[in-house]
Amino acid sequence: MAGTGVGGVWYLDSGASFHMTGNRDLFNDFEEKYLKQSIEYRDDEGYRATGIGTVTFQREFGSPLRITDVMYVPGLKKNLVSVMVLEDRGYDVVFSKGNVFLRHITTR
Repeated sequence: MAGTGVGGVWYLDSGASFHMTGNRDLFNDFEEKYLKQSIEYRDDEGYRATGIGTVTFQREFGSPLRITDVMYVPGLKKNLVSVMVLEDRGYDVVFSKGNVFLRHITTR
């Protein structure tokens, strides 16, 4: 999924345990706190989450997506949306022909 806007591109990550970004300016609301979460990314670098909040971004298609409990991870170069967290929060995540579709269970 490529959501765009001020924060650049957001990627759906099937391996991510949390939504996360390294861009502090993206948060609608933010609470700085020590989360005891150490993030290891593909580049084998270790990152530490230093806060949590809500981010809203425009998707390529459809209405803006508001995601809560996004971790702020200074130094992280990608904006990641966790497939697992979306599914836990009631979304169907469907990949088809190079596209991804999100459907909240209440909209069936």
